[in-house]
Amino acid sequence: MDKTVLYKLVTASTAAEGSTLSLQENVRLLRDGVSSEGKTIAEQLMNLDLLKGYEAAVEDASSHQIWSAYRIKLLAAKALRNFGFDCSRIRSEAALQKICQEANEARMHARTLKSEGLYNVSYSIHFRVSDAELWPEGNDLMARLLMNMLQLEFGLEPISIREPEEYATLLRSAVREDIEDVFTSHAKEVMAPVSKCRFPQVKEATVKNSARILQILTEHPRYTTADLAEILQISAKGVEKHLANLKKSGSLQRIGPDKGGWWKVVRN
Repeated sequence: MDKTVLYKLVTASTAAEGSTLSLQENVRLLRDGVSSEGKTIAEQLMNLDLLKGYEAAVEDASSHQIWSAYRIKLLAAKALRNFGFDCSRIRSEAALQKICQEANEARMHARTLKSEGLYNVSYSIHFRVSDAELWPEGNDLMARLLMNMLQLEFGLEPISIREPEEYATLLRSAVREDIEDVFTSHAKEVMAPVSKCRFPQVKEATVKNSARILQILTEHPRYTTADLAEILQISAKGVEKHLANLKKSGSLQRIGPDKGGWWKVVRN
């Protein structure tokens, strides 16, 4: 399987969990082992772990492994490793067994279904995993992983998130109402084959400015937005956007009030 497809699936899935890594940054991380300045260790580990989960899922799909609770837990142990809990301990063994049973039944009858029906089966598995909340965290991430694993075994192009906000709203609404059809009927409106999904690219100037801000504030923690704007020769609003992103990623903290406070650069 083309590694680029895996990088795209991982990037979109972790972004839904709060990762700020772009596709470019993830390719450098997952392919070359090069981290990106301004990105937290936690989000980079989440991407690395999920890639391991996807690589194992690709192997299972290609060898047509039977779905079992044990095998799903092994996948979760790889994909959710950085979440820091025992993936063998789940909320409901019966719920996981039922998910595996439904997946295996669909696999047995896959030849009788057209691609649309096969996609719908994978959407159903996605909903089931999200709805069951088997683990303390990462259930939606695992739901997407298992959905993609089933699609790969069916010979389908794997689906990725196309409209992140709409996807999150749809999934939460379906789970809250506990109605599978709410999700499966509208999944294709918020997800699409990975080749048709767009992945925003990070402009090199943006990367350089963020890195420069961290460097400047390391040496001059009391510099103001105006100071940074003058040094970087960009607008104050541009600086504020960089600062907001750096705070969100955990690379920068504001200590004290806006007036009289200072910046703390966090080395991840």
